[in-house]
Amino acid sequence: MAEVGLTELITTLARAWESPATRLQVEKIAAYVDLLVQWNASVNLTGARRPEDVVEDHLPDSFALAKLVPANAAIVDVGAGGGLPGVPFAVLRPDCQTTLLEPRAKRTAFLGAARRVLAGFAAFEIVRGRHDELPVGTFDVAASRATFQPDEWLDVGSPLVRKGGDVIVFTTAVLDGSSAGLLLRESVAYSTPRGVARWAGAFVPRGTDPTAG
Repeated sequence: MAEVGLTELITTLARAWESPATRLQVEKIAAYVDLLVQWNASVNLTGARRPEDVVEDHLPDSFALAKLVPANAAIVDVGAGGGLPGVPFAVLRPDCQTTLLEPRAKRTAFLGAARRVLAGFAAFEIVRGRHDELPVGTFDVAASRATFQPDEWLDVGSPLVRKGGDVIVFTTAVLDGSSAGLLLRESVAYSTPRGVARWAGAFVPRGTDPTAG
């Protein structure tokens, strides 16, 4: 796909999300998508084989995450894999301190290459390891996509966030507002450009006002 076609796809998606993404942000996301597809030919990073597959099947999750995360948050993406949704999120939300946690060496090598491509524009920390190796209560937000079942992730992610922090879950079905002993603060229901239903929700521990922030 020519780069102009890729940037047009991303621009159309950003408009659908009413995102304030700038032209430069769109171009940087396009550069990341191109790199992801190039590496994917030799390293298993994603099931998407073409740039348009990445945009249409995966980028909506990054826009959903950008809507749910509070300003200036410290966020960890657990099981970051090839950087979805964390890398495009870091481009869209440079106000946040983004950490990508991934245990596999080849995938962290790719994330390092992506960080170099985006150097000077989107900053994110790469940590090779597992969730149970992270300090408790370190982040404002913990997110994970396609690594855990939703209820399992809510249980795993809760210790990672500070008091009042959010645990964000991605799924295809709406979760109950009190899943895993947490309270739903905010959620977004959406569909991919190919019509696949998705849902993302930000949960906080009980005792925290879910309408705050």
